[in-house]
Amino acid sequence: MSGSQAKWSADGSYIHPLDTHTKAKHQILEEYIENLIITLYGKGRYGETTFTFIDGFCGGGMYDDKDNNTEWQGSPLRIIKAVREGYKKSRRQYPLNVNFIFIDNKQDHLDCLRNYSMPKAGFGNLVDSLSHEFKCDEFESLLVEKCEFRCGEFEDLVNWCVFTVSARKGHSFFLLDPFGWTDISMASIRLINSITGSEILYTYMIRDLKRFVIGKHGRDTATFNRILEADGYYESVNLKSLDEPAEQRYLRNESLRLFREKGKAKYAHTFSLIPKGYIVVIYYLMHFSQNLTALQVMKDTLWKYNNLCHLFEFEVYGFGLKTVDHYKQSPKLDFYIEGTIDSHNACIETLDREIGQLIRSNYEGTQFRQICNDTMQQNPANKKHYEYYFNRLRRDKEIEVVRKGKIIRGEKIELQNSDIIRGTGNKQIYLF
Repeated sequence: MSGSQAKWSADGSYIHPLDTHTKAKHQILEEYIENLIITLYGKGRYGETTFTFIDGFCGGGMYDDKDNNTEWQGSPLRIIKAVREGYKKSRRQYPLNVNFIFIDNKQDHLDCLRNYSMPKAGFGNLVDSLSHEFKCDEFESLLVEKCEFRCGEFEDLVNWCVFTVSARKGHSFFLLDPFGWTDISMASIRLINSITGSEILYTYMIRDLKRFVIGKHGRDTATFNRILEADGYYESVNLKSLDEPAEQRYLRNESLRLFREKGKAKYAHTFSLIPKGYIVVIYYLMHFSQNLTALQVMKDTLWKYNNLCHLFEFEVYGFGLKTVDHYKQSPKLDFYIEGTIDSHNACIETLDREIGQLIRSNYEGTQFRQICNDTMQQNPANKKHYEYYFNRLRRDKEIEVVRKGKIIRGEKIELQNSDIIRGTGNKQIYLF
């Protein structure tokens, strides 16, 4: 719900106008959560059955989409919808238990969510803060849902959230979409990341960050360093203009370093929102997780909504979205040679350049999961790209894949985490 003037009336007579960037963010959120449920609950012999979703700045639940003269469902509604879709597509025969916690610092916003938005979206039965059963007629299993509503500042409620999540166990997802960097402390990010099975999707306002970096020793310095523990970061003396590719790359990479080190995020990835001009980012969606699977699912989602051109742009922005107003003003980036890079081929070339030689020369072998763990944050490739690349090396007889002591045969294989990838220089003989 980022935006300093965002507001809703308690009865829904006024709902906040929708902008293009919020729409993109909501689509990413919905797609990701649906895929997360399918992956963690729907796959494996017995998947995860307990989830807690916390929307720390939930707003009123509906937006005014003036471009289409209609209403646009906000993050609380899309989270509930995505969980249900993931549950139905999983078709499991055992129950799924999900708690939704919606937090906002204005009671009018929560009243709008409960009294107007949720009933209009078909979720009116969930507004009483009690557990309800949602059952799909197509298969025998049960989704137990419960919504809780808390009025207050997220910073004041984060300890309660962490206590609640820890007591429930299972997997937790925090959507943190604040007005600016002052609304969430690094201590809170670190606390959430300390929970087993937790992840965060966080809106990091790069415009505010630019103002801070430009005035590094200005009036906000002490506040910035206290809240985000950023003393010693963003110290480059070459930041004369923060609207150039090199400076944009510096800001993104330094932000990732800050949250990895101070926030204790094991895996961190970004999606940039670029509204106009050649390269100017409004904010980054930053995804923090302690689990490689969550990173893999997020990268699959970001690939779907990304419209940047790899390879050059990935190294500057990560994944990202240029909105329509961007294309009206500039058809291409001035540092991108149009037509020379294909997204898929760029990923394969990146993998070959960064890990190819290591894999080819590693005769003893490394687990597939370990290779992904060590390299997936540094390139745009998702799991399918890794599989494509390793299958290509197999066809060229440069590597072999060993599973449970046997070399896997076949034109194309779906790699498992425990598979051993090794160069063909290994002379050990296997009996089949």
